[in-house]
Amino acid sequence: MTADVAQQLWQARISATKLASNFAGSPATEAEGYAIQAAMIAASGLPLVGWKIGATVEALFAMLGVSQPFLGPLFERFTHDNGVELPVLPGTSIESEITVRLQSDLPCRAQPYGRAELEAAVAAIYPSFEIVGARFEGELAGAGFRVIADGGANIGTIVGPEIRDWSSYDLADHPVKLSINGEPVNTGSTAVLLWDHVFDALGWCLKQPALSPRGFRAGDLIMTGTCTGITAISPDDAVMADFGAMGQVRATFV
Repeated sequence: MTADVAQQLWQARISATKLASNFAGSPATEAEGYAIQAAMIAASGLPLVGWKIGATVEALFAMLGVSQPFLGPLFERFTHDNGVELPVLPGTSIESEITVRLQSDLPCRAQPYGRAELEAAVAAIYPSFEIVGARFEGELAGAGFRVIADGGANIGTIVGPEIRDWSSYDLADHPVKLSINGEPVNTGSTAVLLWDHVFDALGWCLKQPALSPRGFRAGDLIMTGTCTGITAISPDDAVMADFGAMGQVRATFV
């Protein structure tokens, strides 16, 4: 059943279709959700380019029906350059966040990583968008472990300007402004995230069973969580997130 559900979710992703809300084989536990996710990654036949972290603000736990943040895979096929134009399905939303790219491996291990070790592994950071939405009918609200099974609800990643020297930025509290069609819609900051610093998100990930034994590898992208909440988008929307001195990330939807 796990492999069948995983194949259905992957086919729904690549065909831009949706399963029933309570699709057969829906996971009843977090472990079942990750088992389906792992089988979906295998069914894709594609290498991973990284991971996203979902539910990185405590207020989202109750809304989504989870008890902690969760991981989802990123694929090159769904990773896009700044300014991309993409189709959008009903029920799709966008998140503004900082994405990290690694220059060296970070294996899973029993001993927690210190921030200096994590920082030394980082090659660059990027202002970015995550496009989110389910491959099943209904809202993400209350979806619970189905979100984990569904690859963390990642539809795509849009990567903005590369920043190799981040030392001048306060990654514990960096402001972000989101606008749609030139109108401000949300403001936020990295301070809303569960961790004290963006790089601490990497350490949290490496303690999760879902990453074992792979861990992180050089070149991986890690999306560290939304700074501006979850904002619905529609066709004809032009979306921009302003990260101040870090630059801007943009996308147009059709």
